[in-house]
Amino acid sequence: MGEYGEDVDPETIVSMYMPHRRARQFGAILLSLDKMHLLLLGLLATVGVLFAMAFFQEKMGNFTVNLNRLEMFRKGISIAEDGNFTNPTARLTASALKDVTNITYEDLPADLDEYDGNHNGPDYMAYTYYVRNAGKVDVGYRATVTLDACAKGAENAVRVKIWKNGVSQTYAMPSKDGTPEEGCKNFLDEKRVCEFTEENFLVGNVDKFTIVIWLEGEDPECVDEIVGGSIQFSMDIDALSDDDTSLVTKFVQDVKDTLTGNKPIDAAGTTAPDYYSDTNITWENRRNQ
Repeated sequence: MGEYGEDVDPETIVSMYMPHRRARQFGAILLSLDKMHLLLLGLLATVGVLFAMAFFQEKMGNFTVNLNRLEMFRKGISIAEDGNFTNPTARLTASALKDVTNITYEDLPADLDEYDGNHNGPDYMAYTYYVRNAGKVDVGYRATVTLDACAKGAENAVRVKIWKNGVSQTYAMPSKDGTPEEGCKNFLDEKRVCEFTEENFLVGNVDKFTIVIWLEGEDPECVDEIVGGSIQFSMDIDALSDDDTSLVTKFVQDVKDTLTGNKPIDAAGTTAPDYYSDTNITWENRRNQ
């Protein structure tokens, strides 16, 4: 019954409001599509970021050197690409080597331990760096070379030759029967290549490392299936014995040393202390010659 007593068809009322409802429904659909579009773009952006991270991680290099900042770097132990320690740091990254093919040991130059930093060849990676104790206490350290990533079985044909202070050794995965490959020592296990232990790294000592990596063409496991494979290594340098002193205690000691001038350590651990900069400890005048 209408306002004036007249009957009104319900369909007429519905039809009067239907355009508004349709507009709202259409707007809701557009809003929903917009949200889906934004969600899709967000997912694509996320995938893109993850892909970029993976890409750059692959391009960062196939060998990195990491020095324990808390127990080593802040105490005056540092690493550098040159024997003069122009830029002492706690992390080094070798240049990436792409599109390599297999070679044999005889193809390697004889003077690989005579260069600094990156000195890659066409089909081998070569990197030289130095470790220095310019702190105020003698320390011990352990340097562990690890296999971080590999693909398509490339690890079975790889060779890792390492010089420490002029003395070299080549490492490889065991042959199929478990015996060492010719002229090589076996990897310690599936992840660790080898370890170097320095129990008495005195103040003023400098150690030199050269790492060379290649795919050995004479290895029986250097087969077509590894074409397109990849491999990545790192060396982690850590204190031989853990310092159980709390961070608060270390910080208080750092403050005390700063106030008394007792060769203070950078509590933030962002710069490499050199307590003997007047003598400029280098590879040439190192204590452990």
